[in-house]
Amino acid sequence: NELLLTSVIACLSKLVRTLCNYLTPYLSDIIKRTCTLLTHPACVTDQRLRTMWSHIALHVPHRLLFPILYDVIDKNEFELNDLEPLMTLLKQSLSIATSDDLSSNYSLLKKLFLKLFTLRTMHTKKMPPNKMNIYEDYIFECFAELVMRLSEETFRPLFYTIYEWAVYNEPPAEYTLTFYRLTLILSKRLKGLFTLFAGHIIQHSSSILNQLNTSKLEDAEAEFKINFRKKYVDENKIELINGILGSISNLCLFDSVGFINDERFQLLMMPIVDQMENFTSTDDYAQWIQQNVAPCIVNLTAATKEESLWRKIHYQILLKTRSNLSKVRLATLIVIQEMSRKLGMNYQSLLAEAVPFMTELMEDPNDEVEKTCHRVIVDMESTLGESLQDYFNN
Repeated sequence: NELLLTSVIACLSKLVRTLCNYLTPYLSDIIKRTCTLLTHPACVTDQRLRTMWSHIALHVPHRLLFPILYDVIDKNEFELNDLEPLMTLLKQSLSIATSDDLSSNYSLLKKLFLKLFTLRTMHTKKMPPNKMNIYEDYIFECFAELVMRLSEETFRPLFYTIYEWAVYNEPPAEYTLTFYRLTLILSKRLKGLFTLFAGHIIQHSSSILNQLNTSKLEDAEAEFKINFRKKYVDENKIELINGILGSISNLCLFDSVGFINDERFQLLMMPIVDQMENFTSTDDYAQWIQQNVAPCIVNLTAATKEESLWRKIHYQILLKTRSNLSKVRLATLIVIQEMSRKLGMNYQSLLAEAVPFMTELMEDPNDEVEKTCHRVIVDMESTLGESLQDYFNN
């Protein structure tokens, strides 16, 4: 009955606006019922309902609202569809929280988010990863709002707590997936500041990339083990790989303090380059290389100014042109093209080494590889501002 529904919304809205400070005993029920209304097809565009929701977020004291939200989440008194309005409510409330508000509710908020981060594990058998990502992203956006309001001294132990939760004591593999999807969001939001907290993840991420690479034998002595449950195994693996690659790519892209030193570069180089031969299920291998692997490789390369390290990673990439698989040879050309674009004129110092490998690809038995190689050479000429014919004629 739309008339009844409209009347209920009008009544609720009036109550919240005028008696907000006197509704504490009923606030939990109001929040849960309003979540249901907000996801009801007849109410999704009702501005009064959303105005009321914002009024709760902005006018109910944090000392009252945070514990109520924690109870709703801790007791699982919500449906997945309720996550968007719940996280909108919490995010709005966090946006006006003072340092004192956050300090006095820090432990509660930490427990609240750690509970939310287990959501993927709870629903892993029912829902494919790409759909679960939608709900998880609501949580991450809300958590990012909290992070942006914390000091470095406060966020550091919180981040390490989440890292330990996701990595140690043989947690479900879904915890690790959630963690790296979270670091992907945080690395975008915090940019260069994320390097202050990311030191711990380098060793772990390189180990996981090796474990999830189909071209490598399983390492029985690997410190960290990743074993997804039977359903959606390949989908979960590729989501985890993409989370790691994206996080590292952003770390490198925004590194202005020398975070990627020689040791970290060497540790990451081969696990990332070898992803070019990783055939974990993905809809479009070439697209995956273009969107996920190539950006990570070129950003890692550009993060260091040492030519000796450029040569090392460049040579390892060139070796992939000798693969028996034409799609790997094509992937190599994609990466070389992106690297030359990223380094610009600095790629000149690597060109001589690339010529013999490119010469072979210019006569590749696969027509697509041969044509792509010629296109890449033309693109490199445009980048370097000179013809490369003399290099290949010699």
